[in-house]
Amino acid sequence: MKIEIREPALNELTKIDLDQDEGIRILAEFVGTCSIATDIELHIEKMQENDSVINENGINFFVPKKSIESLPDKIFLDYKPGLGYKISSAEETFGYNFQLKYKNS
Repeated sequence: MKIEIREPALNELTKIDLDQDEGIRILAEFVGTCSIATDIELHIEKMQENDSVINENGINFFVPKKSIESLPDKIFLDYKPGLGYKISSAEETFGYNFQLKYKNS
């Protein structure tokens, strides 16, 4: 899986003071009954045992195997001031208005 970080998102991510063992967790899961959707969450967390680590522009993204199966091979991470982060692919938007916080915050 590849994560393309758009410039506005990269500018915001570089402002976050992550510890050496921390990164951005991307959780994605197919949900729904009548229609199929992907539920997405973003958090600042420490790496967990079953995570795949994707390093883009020096930033670690922790993505569980189940989440990798629920997302396309390439996703885009963007940011708009006042609206937060957005995750999309060439075909669709998966989620927006994400604010990065520590999982237990």
